Amino acid sequence: MSFIRFGSVAALLVLAGLPTSSIAAEEGRLVFAARPKASEIKAAFPAGATVTGDAEVECAVADKGVLADCKVLSEYPMNRGFGAAALGLSDRYKVKVKDEAGASAVGRKISYSLEFLAPGDANPDWVRKPTGQDLAGVFPVAAVKAGKDGRAVIRCRVTTEGFLDRCVVLSESPAGLGFGQSALALAPQFLMSPKIRAGQRIETEVTVPINWAGLAEGGFASVGKDRLILDPPWKSAPSLAQVEAAWPKAAAGVDNGQAALRCGIKETGALDDCEVISELPKGRGFGKAALGLAEHFKVSVGPGDAKLVKLIHVDVPFRFRPPGATGRQLTKPRWIQMADAEGLALAFPQAARKAGVKNGLGVVSCAVTTEGRLADCEAAREEPAGLDFAASAMIVAGSMRMNPWTKEGDPVDAQRIRLPIRFEDGGDEEEGAAEAPAAPAKP
Repeated sequence: MSFIRFGSVAALLVLAGLPTSSIAAEEGRLVFAARPKASEIKAAFPAGATVTGDAEVECAVADKGVLADCKVLSEYPMNRGFGAAALGLSDRYKVKVKDEAGASAVGRKISYSLEFLAPGDANPDWVRKPTGQDLAGVFPVAAVKAGKDGRAVIRCRVTTEGFLDRCVVLSESPAGLGFGQSALALAPQFLMSPKIRAGQRIETEVTVPINWAGLAEGGFASVGKDRLILDPPWKSAPSLAQVEAAWPKAAAGVDNGQAALRCGIKETGALDDCEVISELPKGRGFGKAALGLAEHFKVSVGPGDAKLVKLIHVDVPFRFRPPGATGRQLTKPRWIQMADAEGLALAFPQAARKAGVKNGLGVVSCAVTTEGRLADCEAAREEPAGLDFAASAMIVAGSMRMNPWTKEGDPVDAQRIRLPIRFEDGGDEEEGAAEAPAAPAKP
């Protein structure tokens, strides 16, 4: 576990698989005053072991906070020496003699867990950390008005490229002031080294608690005088070909890059007055490439919203890969146009209705266009078979549209998805329903 401070703003990062200590407290929470150093854990890797392992040890707290009567609770893999290695580090721990409630810690039980990385293995770690400026830049307007600092916890997947993906808010406090959304706004600007096991990059999850401290009364102007939005409904966005064409010449030999823009919005929905707010690696042209792609974005502006958009700023993330590179995934698109009840009712297969079947499932495989629409759909599966549910699903899919730019910073075109659509026959009222989660098409 590492604790990262940025001026008056602090962010706490908890990485899955890092050496951690779990505390079993009977009253107030027990707190470790000392732990083994990373170099000591590395040096304790069991002789003869060839894979990463972990162990949990339970001890009693003795005088002056030292640990005594320690025993191994668990180890994995078994019989590889990880339990003994963890036990041998018990003298590197020390517990504060008073718990958080002020009660004595002596005589109470406490446990710690350690992970021992095999040579060549690694856990995710920061490549680009959030800066104090990053955190201040998304401080919620509602929190400014309320004069309150806050905290949010997000959980993200770290891809094999080190991007943070599929982030969700686990908690925020105080609730309702926007700290969760502000934390999500930061995720596309971060980059981490991926998890490595046996020489292979592996996807994993990290939990990132972020604290905003000392900003509520900082006296800075809120972004856009009103609010900052993320992942707006895009009317248009750059295509994969345009993103690949923007790959900077100065980035030769770089595996990938990322950037983020903060832009105003014109009455037409086009982006205006964009500035680069993050770029990694720096000096390789990714910020300039993002600025060059800004002209291809346009926000869907509804009737009567023309004046409102002048008060709004939008953060636009970008992920860059060398032309022809793989790695993009479309696992959870944001649908901005779905089939309505009338359309679903009209699409319910007549063959199923004549057979007296009231519900069914059609699964189709479709290509995604630059506009986020589905094209070249093929029947993949249907239940019950032979009643045209897959054919009906193709009709429904043609009326749907996803956001053409993901909240992580990728175009959606040139990919295929499998789309399951469930139909229910409403009888005389002819009502229908569809459930359409998307997943990558199987090869």
